[in-house]
Amino acid sequence: MSLIATSKYGDCSRCGDRNTSCKKRGKDMLCLTCCKIEDTKKQTEKARERDKLRGLYGSQVEAGNESAASRQALIQDIDYVFSRIVRLRAADEYGNVQCYTCPTKKHWSLMQNGHYVPRGNMALRWEFKNCRPQCKNCNEVKSGNLSVFSERLDAEVAGQSEMLLNEAKIVFKHSLDELKQLLIDFRGKLRLLEAKNTKQAT
Repeated sequence: MSLIATSKYGDCSRCGDRNTSCKKRGKDMLCLTCCKIEDTKKQTEKARERDKLRGLYGSQVEAGNESAASRQALIQDIDYVFSRIVRLRAADEYGNVQCYTCPTKKHWSLMQNGHYVPRGNMALRWEFKNCRPQCKNCNEVKSGNLSVFSERLDAEVAGQSEMLLNEAKIVFKHSLDELKQLLIDFRGKLRLLEAKNTKQAT
């Protein structure tokens, strides 16, 4: 148990309350009430940022003027749904998936969606031919384990890795309507896969 005092008596530099329990915040001394107000405000701001990333973009869109935040929120939603589809498609009857580039085998929920051409390339970000399930070690530590990834792709279809690299040179940007439609389509595919996976597990 710490013996260091977390607060002391003083004058609040925000509300002006005198000779009250205060805490040091930066260069200021704030009373406990003002500290609570400040903490609540920070938590609210963090929650708003999380909501944006989770796809709650509707409130950010003004009539006839969809913002960059709306696009980013849609992309985040599509990434989430698409990743689940890639992993579930490769799952066996027990929900396990083998990494595309090493022998590691785990439940699909513990695997990641690996991209041969990095997902920053919008032309191939949500292309199934460019994506396979990978373990964290291959996808993150080995940066995709691309030499093995390339070999596996070419074993499936001759020259497939080269074709993907050529397609990656195309500059492409989805419209907001296209992003919304992609999300609808992928959600439909995901529902079918989740239903199938649940049925197999029972």
